[in-house]
Amino acid sequence: MDNLSSTLNNLKFNIDIKERRKQVASLLSRSVTETEIARQLGVGQATISRDVKELKRTCQQFVYDLAKSDLAYYYKQSIDGIEEAKKEGWRIFNNPFVPVREKLLALKIIMQADETRFKLLSEGASVLAMKDLQERVSQIENR
Repeated sequence: MDNLSSTLNNLKFNIDIKERRKQVASLLSRSVTETEIARQLGVGQATISRDVKELKRTCQQFVYDLAKSDLAYYYKQSIDGIEEAKKEGWRIFNNPFVPVREKLLALKIIMQADETRFKLLSEGASVLAMKDLQERVSQIENR
């Protein structure tokens, strides 16, 4: 029975930490200082510092995993979405029943889509280089 009680206590403790870290992340995103967060949550400054350190580690791991597996997919989806917005802009612009003001807004969307697409494509080499580096690191780690 002590083993079960201990396991339940550990589970509750881990859930409490996870919930506190969600609160810490939320407060940090609103520019609340670590000292103020500690006061609001009723814990020590050192606890919040450890939480922030763990949040940073978790975020770095998320970005690493994203770059390692899904970045190219999301990158391509973004470019495709930009192209769809551009097509819709041209459809609106070429419609003879659309007022001039809306046609000008459509042209603005087309221009922004082109600028955004160019920016993504010009950064594409960096994305591919990062993906290649991640694959190399994985190969080294697996040796």
